[in-house]
Amino acid sequence: MKFNEFPFVRYTIFFVAGVLLYPITKQFLGDAILAGLLSCLIGYIGITFAYNPNRRVYFKLILPLLAYFCLLFSGMYVASLRDVSFMPDHLIHFSKINSYLAEVKEVDQIKPNSRGNRLSVKAVETEDGWLPAQGEVQIYHQSALPLEPGAVIHVNGPPHIIAPPSNPAMFDYSEYMARKGIYFRHFIGQQFKLVSRPEKGAWSSVILAYRQYLEERINTYIRDPNAKQIALALLLGQKQDLENGLREAYATAGAMHILAVSGLHVGIVYGFFFLLFKPSKMKGLKRAAYLSVIVGVIWFYAILTGLSPSVLRSATMFTFICMAQMNSRNPSIFNPLALSALLLLVYDPFLIYTVGFQLSYIALLGILLFQPIIRKIWHPKSKWLRYLWDITSVGLAAQLATFPLAVHYFHVFPTYFILTNLLAIPAAFVIMSIGVPFLLFGAIPGMAQALSWLLGYTIQFLNLGIFGLQKLPFARMDGLYMDWPEMILFWALFFCLYHWIADKKRHQFIAMFVMVVILGFYRLVVSLEKGSEEYMVIYKLKQGVVMDYSHKGQLYTIEWELDSTEMNFNILPHRIKEMGLSPKPLAFWVKDGLCSISLPGNKELLLDADTFTPAAPQGVTLFFWEKGNWWPHQETSLHDPFSKSAIKISFNK
Repeated sequence: MKFNEFPFVRYTIFFVAGVLLYPITKQFLGDAILAGLLSCLIGYIGITFAYNPNRRVYFKLILPLLAYFCLLFSGMYVASLRDVSFMPDHLIHFSKINSYLAEVKEVDQIKPNSRGNRLSVKAVETEDGWLPAQGEVQIYHQSALPLEPGAVIHVNGPPHIIAPPSNPAMFDYSEYMARKGIYFRHFIGQQFKLVSRPEKGAWSSVILAYRQYLEERINTYIRDPNAKQIALALLLGQKQDLENGLREAYATAGAMHILAVSGLHVGIVYGFFFLLFKPSKMKGLKRAAYLSVIVGVIWFYAILTGLSPSVLRSATMFTFICMAQMNSRNPSIFNPLALSALLLLVYDPFLIYTVGFQLSYIALLGILLFQPIIRKIWHPKSKWLRYLWDITSVGLAAQLATFPLAVHYFHVFPTYFILTNLLAIPAAFVIMSIGVPFLLFGAIPGMAQALSWLLGYTIQFLNLGIFGLQKLPFARMDGLYMDWPEMILFWALFFCLYHWIADKKRHQFIAMFVMVVILGFYRLVVSLEKGSEEYMVIYKLKQGVVMDYSHKGQLYTIEWELDSTEMNFNILPHRIKEMGLSPKPLAFWVKDGLCSISLPGNKELLLDADTFTPAAPQGVTLFFWEKGNWWPHQETSLHDPFSKSAIKISFNK
């Protein structure tokens, strides 16, 4: 693979770099980003018209440089257009809101005690009267009737900004929602009034009604509860009703990717048409017309499943692959892949931060690069063995590429992912092949019963296999972590490995060896740094108390009246990232308003029993967790109660 053969790969890399640099550059560039973009663009156009063949080397250097700076500034500028700090009428700029007028954007999501939905605010009521406004709010209501997309409602009271996490390494829900353009949430109960209903005959209403009709068909004909949940998730992308046990089984087996309607499902729809007729054997307009039909079906399916981000990515990706096939029977997939990513990022630059976007493109890139290499390792003679080996090689390639990212975000690794893929991918293909005709033609007498019977038993067979894999010993490895520098080093190692296998050149082997040494050295340095730190973290919890003490690389802990949910979400992420998962207990007792903790080395720490701050602050440094960092706490407020975030007591001088 020669890099210069794929121009859109280069364009996408520099555009992405601009998006990633924006949070840093906006601090000192600000409005100069647009000026920089225009300057580079004008310079590029001017030099192009002034091209001189006698100075070819000069032009070959300066023109690409200006082009790449144009792409960098383009990434920054597009990101700035989504920056709410530059939107004067955004909700974040209103200090006091009495009520607001908003449009419903989604179908209600059923929650344990309420219904969730997303609103797009149109106007707010303040002390100065009604003012135009923009912004989105995640709401939770308890109305007996569901809210429909397109309806306009009047909501009493102000929305509340989504608070950042109160503990280190905890999942940052506020940042996650901000990447989606949502900074507020509001528990409105029944404190709202319906102003107008969605227009009858609107395409969104028609699609919604048809999707609800298909959901009713699945609920009617598929009896087994688990099979029904998987059918709704796999065929229509409705995962909100998955029971925890079923979700956990699929996560442990490494099969959650088949439940999120994504590239696998769109690829199955795409591949189904290729089984019927092969476009590579068609000519001219006939091939273009057939591929256009495929694109139309893909987008209809994407809209039907709710146009989730994963479906949007996949539909865009396969659209460009089809467009490439209109011009060539065997096109390279790298340019269409990069172009689809580029257009999606122009539409929403903050997609680059979403886990699904990263996993989708890295997995596909891994398959394109490594699957052909892995496939060459073995050449089975049997047709069925070749089919199984192809599935295995695809799974290995995708897992190799996404392993660093999955460990970074989820801290687990499914041990039997090869067995899972051998079961789940063929099963997903069969389920889609039966399920799509069931949804489309189930109204024909007799066909619904026959197809639903086949569909139900196929899903039950899949569930049986998934639960069986979950029960195998060592079904997954937990407590794994990889930071961003380590991830980049791993990918650099894979890149060197790919080139060495492809070309077998000595300098490529040396580069691979150097990357292994750098990776090992980095891990050693990180381990030594953690071993030299001595500190205690007191977590902010709704109930109970947890104090973690790190000393010479060993974790010691105090746990009192701890809730298991808070352990999983508030404490374990920090232990996995910084402290380890094998804690030893610490002895403590409370007397006369003081909490006395016995530390290793015959040391004692006295804390105020109410504020959990050191009773004798000499020799320690106190920090509190805020906005994703530890901040030193002023001595003047040492005895103020800590009610908002975690505390860190550092013993390092």
